[in-house]
Formats: sequence, C-alpha cells, structure tokens
Amino acid sequence: MQKFKVLNSNVIKIIAVVTMLIDHIGCYLLPNITIFRVIGRLAFPLFAFMIAEGAKYTKNKLKYIGLMAGVGAALQVVLFLLTRTMRFNIMLTFTLSLCVIYTFDLFKISLFNKKSDIISKFLFLVLFAGTSFAVMFLTRALVGISFEYGFFGCLAPIFAAAPCLDKTEAPEWLKKLDNLYVRLGCMCIPLVIMCIIGSWKAQWVCFLALIPLALYSEKRGEKNLKYFFYIFYPAHLILLILINYLIYA
Repeated sequence: MQKFKVLNSNVIKIIAVVTMLIDHIGCYLLPNITIFRVIGRLAFPLFAFMIAEGAKYTKNKLKYIGLMAGVGAALQVVLFLLTRTMRFNIMLTFTLSLCVIYTFDLFKISLFNKKSDIISKFLFLVLFAGTSFAVMFLTRALVGISFEYGFFGCLAPIFAAAPCLDKTEAPEWLKKLDNLYVRLGCMCIPLVIMCIIGSWKAQWVCFLALIPLALYSEKRGEKNLKYFFYIFYPAHLILLILINYLIYA
C-alpha cells in the first residue's frame, strides 16, 4: 500500500485551500451556484486531519496552539467589525480541538508509563475530562455564540489524533493501531454524526476527502508552507467579504 501514498502534507493542504476558496466564493459571491458549496465540503475533513497531524509531529506544542489561537482571535475581531457575526471561525474551533488533543496525549503518556503512579494517572484523566467538558460547554451551551462546524466538527481532529501512541510506552500490538487508516476511520465517526444531525444532505460529500487522505504519504514535502496557510485563511475571507460589500452594497 505504501506505493499508493503519493501525496505529502503540502499537497493535501493545497487541495484543502483550493476547495475552501471555492466554497467561500460560493458563500460570499455566488450564493445561487450550489456546486461551489458542494465542492467546498471536501475542505473541512482535509484541514481537520492535518490539524491532528500537526499536533502529532510539532516540536513546540505551545507555539502551535498559540499561533492557531492568536490568528483565529485576530481574525474574529475583524470579522465582528465587518459582519457583526458572533460565530467563531474555524481556527478557534481547531484551537479547542488542540486543547483536548494535548491533554489526551498527557493522559495516554501517563497511562502507559510504568513509573507513573495511580494518582498521576488519575490527575491526568481529570485534566483530560475537564478540558473535554469545557470544550463541549463552549461549543454547545453558549447562547448567541457558535463555533464553525460546532461540537462534532471540533471532535474530528480529536478522533483523528486519538490512536496516536508513538510517544507512549504502549505495547507494540496496541501501537499497530496508530496508522493512517485507523486514524481516518476514527475521524469518520464525528463526521457521520455531523452529517446525520445536519439538515444539508450535500454535507455527505465531505467523505470524498478520504480519497486524497488515503493517498497521504505522511511526509511534509520539500517546502515549509506552514505560514502560508495561516496567512491565506484570514486574508481570503476578509477580501471576499469586502468584495461582497462592493457588489451587493
């Protein structure tokens, strides 16, 4: 199967960016052309899985989550000034995902660490459970405020990262579950629920994103495009909103 894994993370992210751009052009400029929004359904699973991959491989977790939260918060201020929206953008949704992923990682490390006592394991379990409940409250219980893709969208990167055991002392037979296809299968669980409870049938198109993800080589690529994606997301949204104002004012 390895010979079929021909797409590195840069290619996956570029596919995600292109489909996201098509989606947002349909949303802000061409709302009557449904196919733009349908194509855009591929973007979220691609980004969600890459967030889980970033959480797995990043060397500086605080920098990763801080950058995600900082860019998301700055963009949210601009979006509020332009549109008065109280719907938090996807970068803030993914920030919550990262909080749960990292506390879950700490629990997994403690759980399989033979030198860790029962109290430590319990405390890390409480930390993970507390973070999870806080995220559930933020995404589901705040009146007048919502997060893009909601609670189950927040769960997608978390489920994709759940089988990651490479930094733990888990037995080898269990570490075999830490592979691309198991992670993709786990991510499908919240995606299926999101599609079932949602009212838009076109959301099921998101599962076509599994095709490029199944071809993912689990390598980054020659060039580091990380900061391009942090710049492109807020920049293209602001630009499309301004163009929308010019056209439909």
